[in-house]
Amino acid sequence: MGPSIARRPRPWRSAGAAFLSDRDGAAAVEFALVAVPFLGLCTAIIQVAFLIWAGQNFDRTLQNGVRTLLTGQFQIARAAQSNAPSVQNALRDAICGPSSARVLTLFSCTDLRIDVTTSNSFAGSTAGTPFNSATGTWNTGFGSNYTCPKPGAIVTVTAAVEFPTFLGLLSVNFRTFSSGTHLLMSTAVFRTEPYETGGGASACGT
Repeated sequence: MGPSIARRPRPWRSAGAAFLSDRDGAAAVEFALVAVPFLGLCTAIIQVAFLIWAGQNFDRTLQNGVRTLLTGQFQIARAAQSNAPSVQNALRDAICGPSSARVLTLFSCTDLRIDVTTSNSFAGSTAGTPFNSATGTWNTGFGSNYTCPKPGAIVTVTAAVEFPTFLGLLSVNFRTFSSGTHLLMSTAVFRTEPYETGGGASACGT
């Protein structure tokens, strides 16, 4: 009986076994599988936090700005103005500060839209509707309404502005407008003080 000859393993079998048994880089592959959901979750968390911060900044800015309407200071200073766009621009400056000295905000004061309406009771007050869900755009006419608040009137101030958003990941979508921006909206409802205009005249022209 002749000497036995050891068989050498076939090269392709050796390469396949080595590949299956090799664990180098496994962590990188596993991270790649969860990277997209993980980054999407991080983006969503950051975006939610930023929107909450922007909303609080928007509310605080509006509440501070409408104090001039509450006290009648705004109405008295513009008693002679009858042009609605001019009054709206002046009200925007009262809320955000003049263009040369804007208060620090997270939103664009230039794009701010404001509606001011009055009523005889709190129950009868109605906030403006800035957004048209059917078209994904602004409601026509929103931001051009201003009813001069007389002494003791119930006033509703509705302010809205477009705010940029990040990409929607993990089916988290904060986009309101069809252009991809988010709607920031704030409303203030209050009764004006019984301010005096002097000489029996009214700051609202009647």
